[in-house]
Amino acid sequence: MRLKPPSAALVGDSPFLWVLRFADDGAATLVTDAGAPNLQPAEGGFLWIHINAADLRYREWVAAQEHIPADAKALLVDQDSHQRLAGDEKALWGVLADYGRALEHDEEVLRHLRVVVTENFVVTARRQAIRSAASVRQAALGGVRVATPLALFEALVEQILAAMDSSIDALVAEFNEIEDRVLDDESRDERRRLGALRRSMIRLHRQIVGAQRVFARLDQSARISPAAHAALQRLSQQLDSLQQELNATHERARLLQEEIVSNLTAETNRQLYVLTILGTLLMPPTLVSGIFGMNTKSLFFSENENGTIYAVALCLASAAAAYLALVWIKRTSEK
Repeated sequence: MRLKPPSAALVGDSPFLWVLRFADDGAATLVTDAGAPNLQPAEGGFLWIHINAADLRYREWVAAQEHIPADAKALLVDQDSHQRLAGDEKALWGVLADYGRALEHDEEVLRHLRVVVTENFVVTARRQAIRSAASVRQAALGGVRVATPLALFEALVEQILAAMDSSIDALVAEFNEIEDRVLDDESRDERRRLGALRRSMIRLHRQIVGAQRVFARLDQSARISPAAHAALQRLSQQLDSLQQELNATHERARLLQEEIVSNLTAETNRQLYVLTILGTLLMPPTLVSGIFGMNTKSLFFSENENGTIYAVALCLASAAAAYLALVWIKRTSEK
């Protein structure tokens, strides 16, 4: 999915990657002449301002915005990247973990998006390209209506959740392939591949649990608006669904690992059984051949012309006797 490049007026000349103006009906237009955008929309609706946090000039603009709460300003310029979300009756602000995006493809690396949401604008900042902002921008310019800043925030989070869901689908597909290979007739050691898959599940689990904790903590706050409560509850339900699906897959992976270990143990036991039988059968002939290998006088058959034949026959007879003894022991144990 190729994205349209941001306007040249906003790239290189300023830290603003793009500014979108949303009308009252939710239609979005790209602002191409915003050197330092004003957070008060002149024609109603709201603004979405996306900032390149690697360009430190944005800090002066943030400091000059009287409509951004002080805590939100501190978050926009802070270097701390752990997930968090806070708010009051008029605004939300926080840091969200998102997936990265290269020029032509998505990346499976986690990056961070700083976001501030008020009644009239959304400000997002990132140091490296991320997937959610690019997807929502393209959808908005493609005709998808976004009625409110809170709806835009929810759309950003839903894109992050969609990326998580895609990651879970990829993990499940790979897990199913491993499961099919393990459960066929041949014994396969898929522990290394399954271990890498479980590590990916654990990383994704941490991301989901972190987001659940952040949303649940803010949802319990009495300071935020009812609309924010409703949005957080919808997002929390989606996170719970992802968590349940990931937990089910992780449990399957654990059981499959036990199956792999059990199969390998059974295969090792079969091999040890064969080696034990061979060792038992070869032990008496080895003893006989060792006796005839001694350089001592009066050795059996040493003066007999057919001594070698007799010695070989004695080795075979001892191996046969050992075999019969094993058969008798097995039959006795089965009774």
